[in-house]
Amino acid sequence: MNQEKTAPMTFGQLSVIRDLDLSGPDEQSDGNLPLVLPLPPGTSKETAVAAWARLVERHEALRTVYDRGATQPTQTVRPFEPFELDTVELADATEDAALNAAADWAKQEIHIDREHSWRAAVGMHEGATTYLVCVVHHLAADSAACALLEQEFATLMAGGTLQPDPPQPLELALEQHGDADQREQTIEYWLEEWQGFVDEDRQGGDASRRVRAALYSERALTAAHRVAERLSVSVQSVIFGASALVLCRLKDRERATFGLLAGNRAEKRWQGLLSSMNQLAPITVEARRESSPDVFLRTLYLRSLERLLYGAYSIDELRRRLTEAEHANPDPLQFDCYFNFLGDIAEPPATGSPALDDVEWFDDAWQGGPSFNLRASMGAGLYLSLTASDAYLGTEAVGRFLTATEAALVNLADDTPDTLAEMSLAPLRQVSLSREPGLRTVDHE
Repeated sequence: MNQEKTAPMTFGQLSVIRDLDLSGPDEQSDGNLPLVLPLPPGTSKETAVAAWARLVERHEALRTVYDRGATQPTQTVRPFEPFELDTVELADATEDAALNAAADWAKQEIHIDREHSWRAAVGMHEGATTYLVCVVHHLAADSAACALLEQEFATLMAGGTLQPDPPQPLELALEQHGDADQREQTIEYWLEEWQGFVDEDRQGGDASRRVRAALYSERALTAAHRVAERLSVSVQSVIFGASALVLCRLKDRERATFGLLAGNRAEKRWQGLLSSMNQLAPITVEARRESSPDVFLRTLYLRSLERLLYGAYSIDELRRRLTEAEHANPDPLQFDCYFNFLGDIAEPPATGSPALDDVEWFDDAWQGGPSFNLRASMGAGLYLSLTASDAYLGTEAVGRFLTATEAALVNLADDTPDTLAEMSLAPLRQVSLSREPGLRTVDHE
């Protein structure tokens, strides 16, 4: 029977809610994720709508509203009801045009307490369907869930059949809240870990301008794979290690605390779940100058893996316990440096993009959130996207960070020195150190 169901939020959903609670009324749209789904040539509007409706029926997260004001916030799944979608005229038939339309919608708040967590319309150009243009709230989907939606929509468009219905967020919530022993072990773990964080990386209140830039490198990804294979560690940890090393070098210190994002999809049962499962698994990286690069990377891999295993917890419960322990900074979200590995979703930049052989600069980001936010994804190459504040790094250092991380990965693979202090971070490509034309450093080696 298709009935309304209510349960507590999952720990991942609760983390998203508490993050939004820190934002002002005009910033509630920050949780909206643009998503565009390609339509094969000749697809009718009715076929596109039917495919999206199948996904809404299949995934309860797309039919859920949230009560964020309760002492214990809840999620309520509403019964599936058939619907129609409007059309939206796109500037042209490209993905960029669809993304621009989705980005405009993403600026409008989705009222999660009374409306489902998505908006969608069929994109048209000159009378032909091109894309399903969507915005999905982060409560309903993280990057892995968005990739799942893309995959399943493509299957339906190709006339394929989906696997049996996946697990649902309510099942995960009931399991998480019902295992009291696991909850206590996880909270005790983080109470201990909280003692080792670098205070400098937990200041908050940085309202200076945020600068955004990106770099794409196939050479860096090849190098990261070689290092990972040599050391029997994950590629993600190698990329994270190189990034942490460069940040420590730029900040002239040997320790940095990161809000590492945990995807919480290690268990096979939850890999097909449509929901937000990201939470912070904070870690302090020790990049001592006399350390061997290989020992540094192996240690970071093991320490990161341990923290990710404890990456599902009630943020409200942790805050309460940290407060009771009279911790100086009991806010579980107060981290100035973020590292987020988005997975195998990177696509090569378009021909002519600066990211192919230089640093690509974007418009300034809004002045809030972490002071340093690095996102990494893989595909044919490594794509690094950094948003950092003027107060924490500054524009020139943002460009230096990206190119130095590429250099660190290549040097770790090609000529590993005896110590971290001996590692060269000189850029391997022509580099724009700002958006101002003509400001360059060294050419390609």
